[in-house]
Amino acid sequence: MSNNVNAVQEIPALDATLKRIDDIANADVEMQVCTQPALSEQSTIIVVDTNILLEFLDVLQTFVSEIEQRDLPVVLIIPGVVIYELDSQKNRDGLSWFARRASTWLLRKVKERRSVKGQALEETCKASRNWKKREPGEDLGMERTNDSLILDCCQYFFRQRRTFLCSKDKILAVEAESAGISTIFPHRGSLCSRDIAFAVFGQATAKTFSGYYPVYSNESKEPDAPTAMPDDDGMDVDDDSAMAQVVRPSHALDLLHLQVIEYFSLLLLDLVSVVEHGEVQSFGGGGVGSRHAPSYARKHMTLWTASDCVEYLDSKKPRPRSNPRVEVFLTKPYEGRGARRGQDWSRRDWEVALKSLAVIGEQWEAGSAIRDSIPAVQFHVSRIFSLPMRPTGL
Repeated sequence: MSNNVNAVQEIPALDATLKRIDDIANADVEMQVCTQPALSEQSTIIVVDTNILLEFLDVLQTFVSEIEQRDLPVVLIIPGVVIYELDSQKNRDGLSWFARRASTWLLRKVKERRSVKGQALEETCKASRNWKKREPGEDLGMERTNDSLILDCCQYFFRQRRTFLCSKDKILAVEAESAGISTIFPHRGSLCSRDIAFAVFGQATAKTFSGYYPVYSNESKEPDAPTAMPDDDGMDVDDDSAMAQVVRPSHALDLLHLQVIEYFSLLLLDLVSVVEHGEVQSFGGGGVGSRHAPSYARKHMTLWTASDCVEYLDSKKPRPRSNPRVEVFLTKPYEGRGARRGQDWSRRDWEVALKSLAVIGEQWEAGSAIRDSIPAVQFHVSRIFSLPMRPTGL
């Protein structure tokens, strides 16, 4: 391959979800839409590495939610090469689940055009003004080349705004610090919303952000009850309250179950939005007022749960009933009749529910994201059930 500065890197085609993120980032810059994140000089930029999205997505979700609640001027930037790295992980055992979760969440947040933004082609320090065009000496696909593209993204935003790199790559972090860019690095392999806030805002503001809590990851086994993590001053910082320790689960099946509910709820909503042909838009507006109408018809689609989506889709293309019903399995514990924790469902229950989701994905042409995600979950279900587990957990 040529090393000419104008040669476009032969990057593989992205899957549909990640391509939409890439397209939105470039369309926003080209159109200069007023709804894109307000990247004023007062905005703080946090450039996020792939390893953070794969391992600490739940932490990023919490942090973004908390900065949006407080209306703080912070924007997470997802480098273009990170989008492609996520794509390369979507079919790898173990990582596929985390890559697919990250991709789905990123698309939703990028479409909101508020606190998460993708890197556009021209947001680069390269002379070509296109981060995809190779400079002399670059070699597509090499890990250090990908790191250099992430660093290039940081340097572009650092020219104009306060910028951080959030990464667990030590070499990349050293390179960023050498370039004057502050880094947010998971200490002792742990990260929480409060850690990110501490780096960006300082201790006084950070105290109002969420602390450590268990999440499902590739390293999840069967942890003991969550423990307090010491802060930078050497003082123990408990999670938000003693009550938080009770209501937050720690059992691996419970943690995975909550991720499954969140992820497939988003995919089911996306599927409904594609197949509903406009009729759903009238729901919840007073036009369908009968108490005998389906529950989904009595509320706006933005308030739909996974159960509402499944009920609506079944009304169009009925499925054989399963036990457990997939809509019950996808209800948060104790928030509906029959709903329970992940550990309270047997292995057969998990398998039946995932098979039912696969059937939904197969019934609809637009259901490929659901169908293709099932093996990613099944890998982790098998992994957890192969571990020695305590019978109960918080």
